[in-house]
Amino acid sequence: MKKYDVIVIGAGAAGLGSSGVANALGLKTLMIEKDENNFGGDCTNYGCVPSKALIHLAHQFHQAKLASKFGLSVSGKADMGAILDHVHALQDHIKSTEDAATLRSHGIDVVIGEASFSSKESISVNGEEYTAKFIFLCTGSAPRKIMIAGMDAVQVYTNENIFFDCRTLPEHLVVIGGGPIGCELGQVFSRFGAKVTIINRGARLLNKEPENVSKILETQFKKEGIDVINEAEVKSFINGNAIINTKDGSTVEIPCDATLISVGRIVNTKGLNLEKGGIALTETGKIQVDVYLKTTNKKVYAIGDAAGSYMFSHGAEKMVRQVWRNILLPVFKKKNTMGDLSWVTFTDPQVAHFGLTEKQMWNQGVSNYRQDQTFEHDDRAILQDYTYGHMSIWFDDTKNVGKKKVLSGSMIAPQAGELIQELELAKHAKIPARKLESRVYPYPVATRINQKALRGIMASTRTGWKIKVARKVFRFLY
Repeated sequence: MKKYDVIVIGAGAAGLGSSGVANALGLKTLMIEKDENNFGGDCTNYGCVPSKALIHLAHQFHQAKLASKFGLSVSGKADMGAILDHVHALQDHIKSTEDAATLRSHGIDVVIGEASFSSKESISVNGEEYTAKFIFLCTGSAPRKIMIAGMDAVQVYTNENIFFDCRTLPEHLVVIGGGPIGCELGQVFSRFGAKVTIINRGARLLNKEPENVSKILETQFKKEGIDVINEAEVKSFINGNAIINTKDGSTVEIPCDATLISVGRIVNTKGLNLEKGGIALTETGKIQVDVYLKTTNKKVYAIGDAAGSYMFSHGAEKMVRQVWRNILLPVFKKKNTMGDLSWVTFTDPQVAHFGLTEKQMWNQGVSNYRQDQTFEHDDRAILQDYTYGHMSIWFDDTKNVGKKKVLSGSMIAPQAGELIQELELAKHAKIPARKLESRVYPYPVATRINQKALRGIMASTRTGWKIKVARKVFRFLY
């Protein structure tokens, strides 16, 4: 049996980060990945990287079409073969720094094969046995599958195959699911020239976001010709059509030659023999972890999507830092929380959020004050036609307004993911509202909207008596 300090199972964001830290500390590290083409994990191969590349290209298509009213003439639809070849070239460039050969050159042992627990202390791969002081499960997640009558007669995509198999643009694409993946890729294919309909089982798109944000996004989608049917389900595919049951009990029939299924994700645990490793699952099939991401086997941690709490590549990075901090400083352990998490849905407009949601704050008894801000009178928004934008900032409930500190934020606007970052930094640095509000921003940078929102909260400090005193001081002096 070969002994290591650390064994990492899975070469996604969590696995690469965990093995990188262990190796940097000079620990003997083994990386196990079942597919040599999967280094980089879901984000690099089937998620963030290819989807954001497509979003960038779709934005160029959309901007060209918008320019037609100023004299530019454009026509045609996307050449999906050329587009996917371009995306794959970008992926290869990124993957070249995180493949097995690179890891080995850095001193990390890499084994390609399926890992399974043979006991609480050992892992079996390709007939070999390995053991370590700590084992990290970084196995990621996969798209949840559903069965619909007639699926065999229509091209079915998930995020795992659409970036490889969709080399011809569908005429009519039905997107099942109104979450981030469905919204992002639905808009992409609409901008490429497909007729897109989003069928959403929930009452609104992106249901974890504030309700007004969902409404704004849906309005923008409809302006682009994307149909959204909420509180509905695809019941079958018949003769090139999708048969949809709606909330009121009626049936809608729409053309469909391809469908994208984006209805959530499941944790990858198949073949790991977790029971032999003394690792329990929850009732929903996720790996059971405590607030420190430790499984029911004290030697084993689940990190990233495998932990099942939030499925973002940057969430995996956050967990890696937390787990290693707790291993090295066991007396001062930090719990895994949502309070310092942020996310962005890269639609156009983008939807960004950081910190706890308003509902989570109230459920946890966190007193807060919300300041809302529209983009209606923001000069940059007027110039670039996004006055529909909206943001909300939640502050602590300190009575001294100038000393209020940011707790959370939500924004919908083009580049919202970038605009909101300074507010997230203010949260982590505990910068009071007074200091943020007094900054001098170059005109007309888009981030001035943050100052406008802060001026809204500071305006409440300019009460009648203060204005009266200031007026008297002025008249006395001058």
